[in-house]
Amino acid sequence: MLASHINKDELTPEIIDRLIYKNIQDTGENADCIVVLGSTKASMYRVPKAAQAYKAGRAGKILLCGGVVRDFPDDRCTEAEHMRKAALALGVPEEDILSENASQNTIENILFALIELQRAFWLNKIKRVLLVTTYPHMRRSLAIARYLFPPHISVIPCPANDLYTRRDNWMNTPEGTDRVKNEALSIIRCIHNGVFPDLEI
Repeated sequence: MLASHINKDELTPEIIDRLIYKNIQDTGENADCIVVLGSTKASMYRVPKAAQAYKAGRAGKILLCGGVVRDFPDDRCTEAEHMRKAALALGVPEEDILSENASQNTIENILFALIELQRAFWLNKIKRVLLVTTYPHMRRSLAIARYLFPPHISVIPCPANDLYTRRDNWMNTPEGTDRVKNEALSIIRCIHNGVFPDLEI
């Protein structure tokens, strides 16, 4: 089934599972850089996943993406800056943290990450990146990255769990259900708008 053929009324739990979660797996490969996408709670869920991969020696640098300015409980700053503080607190050395403080959405996260990767590494020298975001956000983020990144760069999913949108519990709360269904609809809209090619699920 093509994702573009799904309409809102057909978003059963089985279809959602196939669209959002199926075959989203971390291969365990090493990479040149870990790219972390921003959100309001990225410091809580995504940064620890990235720090874990960094400490396991899977990449020598972490790139934190997100220029949206938010009122966090401890500070008013960009998503990337808040994630940087979280990464430092988790023991990632400052010299191994790159930040992108301009992007305003997922597509810009990916586009602006390319600029930072070019400046830090040169894109022609990069073979592989680990992409870190939460599970529901991964399918769309991965599709965007694989469509926009140069074809010689492999994008490996490194998904993080949060409290309410794990594969085994998203349907148990209104918050989890709404978030996952909205993400499924976002994937379908992106395909219809030509943001990335259609997906077979």
